[in-house]
Amino acid sequence: MKKIRIFLGFLLAFSVVGCEDFLEVSPASIITSQNMWQDEAGAEAGIAGMYNRFRQAYNTGGQPDYRPLVYFELRTGFWQTGQSGAAQWDDLFFNTPNATSTPSLNWTALYNTINAANLALKYVPQIDFFDQNKARTYLADAYFVRAFCYFTLVRVWGDVPVSVRPYESYDDDNLLPGRTSKAQVYTLIKSDIEQALAHMEDNTTRNRVMANKAAINMLKTEVYLWTAKREGGGRADLDIAFAAVESVLASPGYRLLPNYEQVFRVDRNDEIIFSIHFDQIEADNQYGTVFMWLSGQVDLSYRHNPVPVGTSHQWLTYRDDFINNYLLKTPGDTRAPVINQDFVAPNRTYRWVNKYLGELIGDVYYDTSDTRIYRFAEAILFRSEILNAIGRTSEAITELNKVAKRAYGVDNFYPGTMSQQETDDAILHERIIEFAAELKSWYDIIRFGKAFEIIPSLVGRENEYEGNILLLPISPNTLMKNLNIQQTPGF
Repeated sequence: MKKIRIFLGFLLAFSVVGCEDFLEVSPASIITSQNMWQDEAGAEAGIAGMYNRFRQAYNTGGQPDYRPLVYFELRTGFWQTGQSGAAQWDDLFFNTPNATSTPSLNWTALYNTINAANLALKYVPQIDFFDQNKARTYLADAYFVRAFCYFTLVRVWGDVPVSVRPYESYDDDNLLPGRTSKAQVYTLIKSDIEQALAHMEDNTTRNRVMANKAAINMLKTEVYLWTAKREGGGRADLDIAFAAVESVLASPGYRLLPNYEQVFRVDRNDEIIFSIHFDQIEADNQYGTVFMWLSGQVDLSYRHNPVPVGTSHQWLTYRDDFINNYLLKTPGDTRAPVINQDFVAPNRTYRWVNKYLGELIGDVYYDTSDTRIYRFAEAILFRSEILNAIGRTSEAITELNKVAKRAYGVDNFYPGTMSQQETDDAILHERIIEFAAELKSWYDIIRFGKAFEIIPSLVGRENEYEGNILLLPISPNTLMKNLNIQQTPGF
C-alpha cells in the first residue's frame, strides 16, 4: 500500500471519477481524464483512486447511512439498535423497506467506483508501460472491482443501470441510462471475472488488499454459486463454481489459522484472501465503529476493562435470539467471545461486537481494522456447499468439519450420516456464525433458500411488494434526476 498512499493526497483533492452524482444529476465538477491517464504514474494514481472509491462504497457513510451493513446484514433479524441508533433502521430490522424512509438507497458510491474502473479500462491500454505485466494487472484490478460492484448492485436492486464506458463530460449522451435486466448484468459480471483472471499474473497472493488470482476466483465461486441456486444456472454453474474454488484451495500462501481470534487481530494474515484496507492516516471509518461504546457512555472503571471504547456512539448490537440460537447454541464455541461480548455491570449491561476492534491509540480504539471480504475459511465452506449441492454429501461433511474443528475443538463434529438437507442446514448455520458481522449473512440466507423460514419478519411474506421484498427500492432522489429509471415494482 505504500505506493498507493503516495497518490492519495492528489486523489482526494481532484476527482478521479468525474461524476460525483453519477446516474442521478449532472456532475458538479469534471476533471478531464486526459490530465490523469497520460503515463504510467497517472495510471497508478488512477488505480489507487479506484480502490479509494471502492473503499468508500463499502465503508460507513455516516449514521444512519451505513451502506455495507444495510446491504448485507440488517435485514437478517439478527440486529437491534444499540446504545444509540436510527429509527429508519426499523425498515430494515422488520423488512418493511420504504423508498422515502429507508437509509442507504443511494447507489452513487457504487457507480462512482464503477466509473473509476471504466476509466482504467479505457485508458490503461493507451499508455506505453515499461512493464506490460503492470498494465495487465491494472486491467485485472479494474475488471475485478467492476464485477464486484455490479454483483452488489444486482443483488440489492435487481435490474440496474449498466455502463461499460466512463462518463467524462456534462453532455455525454448516455449519462442517464435506464435499468438493464439482471440476466444481462450477470452476463457482464461473469465476463469481467474472466477478463480479470486472464489479465492477472499467477504470482502467489499479491497484495491482499488488491485484486489477486485467488480473490478473483473467490468472487467467481460466489457469483456462480449464486446464479446456480437463485438464477436458474443449475449444475452447469455449480461445476464452474467448483473449479474456481478448487483453484483457490490449491493456491499457495493461504491457510486456516488455528486460532479464530487471530484472524481479526492481525490484518493481512494467512487466512485473508482479500480485504479492504483501513488505517488512521488514510481512512479510519471502517464499519466496526458502529459496534463500539463511546467513552462518555462507559463507566470510568470499565473502560478497556473490559469494555473497549471507540470514537463513535454504539449504533448497533446483536439481538438476544441471535446470541442464544447461534453463538451460544453449542457450548465451548471458541468463536462466540470473538463475535460478541456481554459484560454485566451493577447498573448496566454492556454488549458489543468484538471482531473489528481497530487500533488502540492512547485511550481510544480507532476503527482501522481491514474489512475482511474473502477468507480461506469461506473457500472451505464454499467447497462444502457445492459438494453437497451436487450430491457428494459425505465429502461436503468432511469439508464442513474442517471449520467446525477450529470452532469446537473436536474431530468429526458433524456426523457423516447426515442427510443432504441436514448438511445444507449445518453449512448455513456454520456460515452465519463463522462470518458474523462480515457482510455475508443476508445473502447466505437467501442463497440457501431460507429467508422466509428463519428470518421472523419474513415468514409467510414471499409475495409482498409484488414478490420483490428481498430487494430494496430506489431512492426518490435518483428517480427524480434520472427519468429513465423506473422504481422497483412493488415499491
